[in-house]
Amino acid sequence: MSYHIELFHSLLSDFLQGESALLTTENDVLMVRGKNPVSYGTLVTAANTVSKYLKLAEGDIALLNDPYSGGTTLDEITFIMAVSEDLIWVNRLPLNKNLSFGKSIEEEGLRIPPTPLRQKGQLNEMILGAMGAHPACPPQFMEWIKTQCASMIVSAQKLHDTIEGTGLSVTGELIEDYLQLSKKLAVQKISERASGETRVDVVLDSGELLRLNLEIQDGRVMMDFGGTSAAKTLHLTESAAYGTCFKAISAFYGFDQYANTGSFSILQVTKPAGCWLMAKYPASTMKGMTCGVAALQTAIDLALSHIHSKNERALDSHAPLMVQMKHDSSQIFLSLEGGAGATGEVDGQNAHIEGLSIETLERNFPVHVHRMDRRNSQGGKGKHNGGRGMIFKVEALDEMQLSWLTDMTLHRPRIPKNCSHGDASEVTLEQAGSTKSLPVLGQQKILKGEILSFCSGSGGGHGRPEQKVIAE
Repeated sequence: MSYHIELFHSLLSDFLQGESALLTTENDVLMVRGKNPVSYGTLVTAANTVSKYLKLAEGDIALLNDPYSGGTTLDEITFIMAVSEDLIWVNRLPLNKNLSFGKSIEEEGLRIPPTPLRQKGQLNEMILGAMGAHPACPPQFMEWIKTQCASMIVSAQKLHDTIEGTGLSVTGELIEDYLQLSKKLAVQKISERASGETRVDVVLDSGELLRLNLEIQDGRVMMDFGGTSAAKTLHLTESAAYGTCFKAISAFYGFDQYANTGSFSILQVTKPAGCWLMAKYPASTMKGMTCGVAALQTAIDLALSHIHSKNERALDSHAPLMVQMKHDSSQIFLSLEGGAGATGEVDGQNAHIEGLSIETLERNFPVHVHRMDRRNSQGGKGKHNGGRGMIFKVEALDEMQLSWLTDMTLHRPRIPKNCSHGDASEVTLEQAGSTKSLPVLGQQKILKGEILSFCSGSGGGHGRPEQKVIAE
């Protein structure tokens, strides 16, 4: 790898933080970064959609949250900025996370199609005002948007200054060499491992079938979802499905830091028209972007485990347990991650939660936290145990409204004989001395004195547990 290409890759990596991407105006994807798998398809679609309908000059900014234009869920805002005459920056940020189970996307909140926000150095106050006047507009929306725009302008200038300071000339030849090298790296990483083909079926609780036919050959990956059923309650956009597929493959083979047009070319995804992986407006996408993505990750992990049996690993608990509690004008939102699957060599990684203060929570919301730590998993046992999920047990000190959403693949797929399933996510309610299990998603009123337990899933175990020898 030449010095100039290494420097270019380093500049891209340093500039792109969170869920973000950088593209050329010629539609070459230079890099995509993010933890959310859907970012690897949706951010690119967002840039292409904006470029199709809007002409952005240098410094101009557009925004959207519409899943059918390259967004994810309506509580995440995607900004698209022309950082130069040749480069488009896409940056996605969360705003007031919200669980909404509408029958259509229009019922989930304020839907923003590709909209010009900043032109010729000026924010469009009229458009901002119209958004702010919408009944579903989140509080402090306009102030938050202005803050993010100001931050992006500063970051874009830093990128210009950094490129100028290094003396790097970002030419078409450099970009072409970088993309070709990324493709070569992806092909090499895949070719170093076993080839083969397999089929995996995952049945969701909501009734949908996910069928994946995976073939790996000559450094290429073909995913055919023929046989996948039409949507019943889950809807995932085409770009989100592609992004999930790419992220799973690139992370498995170790080239996810080179996510661009070059490495994208090694993956071919085929989906039948009308299946739930090709959602059409105005279908609601909340469950698809969460539970649907988790099911897709599970299917790909399982298929890769079949082909690469020497590097077999148990299944991760991909679906987080999302909880939203509302009391008067205040609300809290929690996302409890699940544990990771074990391998033939090590235990799976335990789940953890960051940035949550029990003291602050109890001070600002009418709840008493009984417990927040790792759950005592019964499943996921083996020579190497799966990572444990989280448990959050809380008592309501006043009446409140609860919404929750978790794994919708409780019908467990068939797994390799050396692996075991981890525990599924659970939500239970204690009232009047009795405990009952709640379904995988729902909304209901919680009364004062009732106790809720939220348990995220644990990872699967690997290998047979070692037998303890008891001395006579």
